[in-house]
Amino acid sequence: MTRTMIVGGLLAGGLLLGSGVALADDGGGTPGGTDTVCTQRIPKALDRIDTMLTRIDGGASTKGSTAWLKARADRVRTTHPALADLLDQRAAARPAKVQELQTLRSQLQDVQRKDCA
Repeated sequence: MTRTMIVGGLLAGGLLLGSGVALADDGGGTPGGTDTVCTQRIPKALDRIDTMLTRIDGGASTKGSTAWLKARADRVRTTHPALADLLDQRAAARPAKVQELQTLRSQLQDVQRKDCA
């Protein structure tokens, strides 16, 4: 979850920095300008978000999914109760993470629609 939060934060920060460059772009198609943001950065970020959402919604055999966390917590509950509690907490936090990723995807799509059309 921490890694996902860091990636999301870096992604959002990178997009903010990239959009600042895009706003200052003189339309010359320079690297880091609107063309790069629209054709490379936003699609790549949307792909990463979709990958994370697919992983979170995956089955018990998909490492990192909510079902996988719950299954692992059940397996280690008797031998490592503290680890089981940690895994349960991570699984419980997944719906909020899904909402956050869906919001970020929606925001990126809005930017793509408005600024890249």
